[in-house]
Amino acid sequence: MCALRRTLGSLLVVSACAAYACGGEDAASEPAPLTIPERAESGSPAPDGSSDGAVISSADAATDASLLSPTFVHRDINHVLATGQSLSVGARGTPAFSTAQPYDNTTFVTGVISGGTGLTAFKPLVETTVETMSSAFASHVTKMAREVVLLGQPAAKTSHDLLVSAHGIGGQPYTALKKGGSLAAYANGMAQLKAGHDLAVAAKKSYVVRGVTNVHGESDSQLGNASYLANLLEWQADYEADVKAVTGQAEPVPMLHTQFSSWTRLAGMPTTSIIPAQQLASHVNAPGKLVLVGAKYHLPYVADGVHLTNEGYRHMGEDYAKVYRRVVLEGKPWEPVRPSNITRVGAVVSVKMHVPAPPLVIDTTLVTDPGKNGFEWKDDGPNTPTIASVAVTGPDTVIITLSAAPTGANHRLRYAFTGTSGALGGPTTGPRGNLRDSDATPSREGYKLYNWCVHFDAPAP
Repeated sequence: MCALRRTLGSLLVVSACAAYACGGEDAASEPAPLTIPERAESGSPAPDGSSDGAVISSADAATDASLLSPTFVHRDINHVLATGQSLSVGARGTPAFSTAQPYDNTTFVTGVISGGTGLTAFKPLVETTVETMSSAFASHVTKMAREVVLLGQPAAKTSHDLLVSAHGIGGQPYTALKKGGSLAAYANGMAQLKAGHDLAVAAKKSYVVRGVTNVHGESDSQLGNASYLANLLEWQADYEADVKAVTGQAEPVPMLHTQFSSWTRLAGMPTTSIIPAQQLASHVNAPGKLVLVGAKYHLPYVADGVHLTNEGYRHMGEDYAKVYRRVVLEGKPWEPVRPSNITRVGAVVSVKMHVPAPPLVIDTTLVTDPGKNGFEWKDDGPNTPTIASVAVTGPDTVIITLSAAPTGANHRLRYAFTGTSGALGGPTTGPRGNLRDSDATPSREGYKLYNWCVHFDAPAP
């Protein structure tokens, strides 16, 4: 029997899942699915599911990641703006760890969560009350730049130090945080941009905004926001346009973000959310603009099951730093662990994955098995088959064997998609899965910086 084939990209559809209104009430109707167009940038899968080599493969993972982009321009001040809701500002991440600055990274005198006034000078980047992701992010970027990426550069260009300033506000949806939103978050970000630029000019130093880090999605999940994909695209475009209007820079301003993984603890205790799918869709729709770092189910959460521990924020900062290195310093496309191609012969489903650092691994130690390693099969037939087994059979391939060949239509393969109502987010309780790569990037803090497969809901043949 010939294999039925579905190439993710041009045919990938992200299900809208169940939408939840604020306060936990079900939305009146389920929004239409989102169709994701094929990515056309270097590194996209070919029609047969292969890659053109621009995305890290087993052959080049050890070597090409160490090369500085030939188009990279050294600047004295490299500003990263940080936005989002509570996880972007370290809510409940106590006590603070990063109380001394190990490199030359800075923030404003007003602190990491810098606000929009009093931005009159820089000071060393340190944390005070809580541990945000910003210090670990900056320190790990500088570590990798000095020790790997910038080796062999001229003496004045052997470091890459960051100015990081956060302006996120906890518990707020996109409508409050966007340009012209109901709160001052975006305006504060623009004040930080202007202050950073003006202080650099006054000191006769070169200045650039390298990107925006974003940690968001919970509030829009509660609102059942089916327009979140469009919101993310608009959010990044507004930052880039407004940054370039101030700095005149040619460099892009990518937005690095993660899927949120704790929807089972939100109001109403839903088992699914429409937001992670749209976060993945933004990555596919806007290559190099919206850059999906990964999911967050592998991180430790505090007792509320929604916010991270101080260790969790520090680990998350290093996850973002790895992707910043790839995108900004190396000038190469980034792909998280996600499907590139799905085929089926009878009851056997073969999933080809983007894998930053092969081989793939099923890991039930760092993340406990929620059942079937997080995979689900769904169709509209009267006797939907179950998953009999999940196995990694190659560096980038997962084989899923069903209990029988499916007979219904609308086949879908899902991963880390359905959680248990009321369950705390995190590696032992939340919506999760066990599939990761073998990334051996050294951590400053001793974490395992593997790339875990993202939440997905993909069409299957």
